[in-house]
Amino acid sequence: MNSTEKLNRYSINSIFIIVVVSTLVLFFFSSPRHSLFQSGAFDLGFFDQGIYLISQGIYPKSSIIDLHMIGDHAAFILYPLSIFYRIYPDIHWIFLSQSVAISIGIIPILKLSQQKGLSIKNSYLVVLLYLFSPIIFNANSTYDFHPDIFAVPCLLWAILWAKENKLFPFCLTIFILLSCKTVFSLTVIA
Repeated sequence: MNSTEKLNRYSINSIFIIVVVSTLVLFFFSSPRHSLFQSGAFDLGFFDQGIYLISQGIYPKSSIIDLHMIGDHAAFILYPLSIFYRIYPDIHWIFLSQSVAISIGIIPILKLSQQKGLSIKNSYLVVLLYLFSPIIFNANSTYDFHPDIFAVPCLLWAILWAKENKLFPFCLTIFILLSCKTVFSLTVIA
């Protein structure tokens, strides 16, 4: 049995465990920071207020910068996030959603590593390098919340779908990526 067969056999359980554990760890580091009054009021307050207003069907104009939510960066991704605020309006949804988004990025990393012929150990090493990357950790916990964080897994998935020649998932992922922030159109073009 070669390394790719072993990866396929054990991948579902191990990927699920890694995604859940990394989500919990990332959420653990971002959520208490807010509870200890160490989160920034400007960006976090702007997005929290906007998502809440969207969830209530109210015109989402920020009282912080007197601007419509979409007028800031055209982050249409905030509209699907408002569904969670409809269930229960709590800022921890934002922290949880970005922790899940970062963690889901390991799936295309593992698949791309497998396609490149890396061993199982090296594939998981690449995943750990991604999860322990300072930029990923800081984006999750230090900079509170930005819709840009959803672009990271979207870009990874887009690369995977492009390599697998799957046009519809590729286009859908690019659409989601572009809904994170208008500036990502330059990244998509590149």
